[in-house]
Formats: sequence, structure tokens, C-alpha cells
Amino acid sequence: MTRKKLVSEFDLCTGCAICTLVCSKELQGGYNPRFARLRLEEQMDGLVTEPIVCNQCENAFCEKVCPVSAITRENEIPVIKEDKCIGCGRCMEYCPKDVIVLVDNKASKCDLCGGDPVCVKNCPTGALKLFEDSRKGGDDVE
Repeated sequence: MTRKKLVSEFDLCTGCAICTLVCSKELQGGYNPRFARLRLEEQMDGLVTEPIVCNQCENAFCEKVCPVSAITRENEIPVIKEDKCIGCGRCMEYCPKDVIVLVDNKASKCDLCGGDPVCVKNCPTGALKLFEDSRKGGDDVE
């Protein structure tokens, strides 16, 4: 089975932040980048902006450290079950991409919008893409 994940091409990113706005609107109902499930990171003293996205890790640290097993797998990606989450933040601490957020004391992460990510659809430069990875092992955490 293939594992879907987002990939970013920093050389195409202009730093417009549309991805963070549409993500927060889709998942929270309002335009607030703090609640987006991806983030923008400045590189090279602000000359380059890179979208940082959930890697949908095969061996996810967030899943392993959750004390109440609130992170499970659906279609090969880690998903946080809000009804089980106690808001302890351990998953946030161990996420190598720092893209898990607390919303109303519940952890939340990218769920790929059910396979049709709004960030990908709305990126004006194509800096974000949905990738299907059929390899086994290795998460390519960069």
C-alpha cells in the first residue's frame, strides 16, 4: 500500500502564507496561521521561505510517545483521535517537524484533508504537492 504525504519545494515557495491560511480555515473555520497544521520557516536570513509539513512518518515518534494511544493509523497515516487525546503535548515535543498544534487542549496534525489537501489546491506556485510513497521503511525526516 502507498503512503501519502505532502512534500514541499522551497525553491517555489514565495512565503505568501496562503497554505497556512487555507489550512486553518479548513480545520478551524477561521484564518489564523497559528492553527495551521503546517508552518513556514525562513531560511538563509529570510531570503528563502520553506513550507514545513507533516511527514506522515511510518515510524512516527508522536504515535509512540502518546501515553493514551490517541494516535492511530488510518490509510497508513498517523491520525490523532481527539476524543482520546488528553492534551499533554508529548506528541508535539517529539514531532521532528514541529507541526502538531494544540487546539482547545487537544493535539491536532495534518490529516491530508481526506486525500485532497487544501494547501496543495491553493498554493499559487505549486510549492506543495501530494506525494504517494510506496517504499517501506525510512521516513526521510529532514
